[in-house]
Parts: sequence; C-alpha cells; structure tokens
Amino acid sequence: MHPRVRATAIGLMTGLVTGLFVASAEWFLQRDGTLDGLEALSILPLPLAAALVVAFGCGERRLTGRLAAVAYLTLAIPLFGIGMGGADIPQQVVGGAIGGAFWSIPFALTSRSTG
Repeated sequence: MHPRVRATAIGLMTGLVTGLFVASAEWFLQRDGTLDGLEALSILPLPLAAALVVAFGCGERRLTGRLAAVAYLTLAIPLFGIGMGGADIPQQVVGGAIGGAFWSIPFALTSRSTG
C-alpha cells in the first residue's frame, strides 16, 4: 500500500476510535441530559488515548504526534458540532471517521514517501 494512502487510512481509524471514545464517554457521563463542568473536561484526554491505541495497534509509534493532532482536530470540528446537534453514537463514529480522514490528508501529503 502506498505510504500516503496508509497514512490516510490510519488517520481514518484514529477519527473512528476518537468518535467511539468521545460518544461513549458522553453517553456514560450524561446523567441529567446535559454535559457540563467536569463531565466535559473528562473528555479531553480521550483523543490522546485514541491516538495511542491506533498508533500502537498499527505498529506506527512514530506517528503518535500526528495522530494526536488528527484526533484533537477531529474532536474540535466534526465531533463537537455533531454532539451539539444531539447525534447518537453511530453518527458520531461515522463523523469521526470522516473527520479523521479529512484531517489526515495534510499530514499524508507532507509525509516522505519511503516506497
């Protein structure tokens, strides 16, 4: 597989896992129907955890920093907006996958081709 396609696929997986982690945390933490205060702050380390899971799962530890950037950008743009709209877990997972693929494109284009 071409390195740029692989980088985009790994970014897609990072967005998917970020969407799954964030949506699941929102579902577990919303006891009163709103996400506020400490509940919202507890979501902040989840994109980093998603980046680490994907980086170590794919054997690409050198990409951890880039995957963390993709995960946090995915949280900021698609997941935050979708979550405010009242999306459920599958919608946020799909939104995270799309966002992860989108945000990984600049990193894939600037990466050095090794093949």
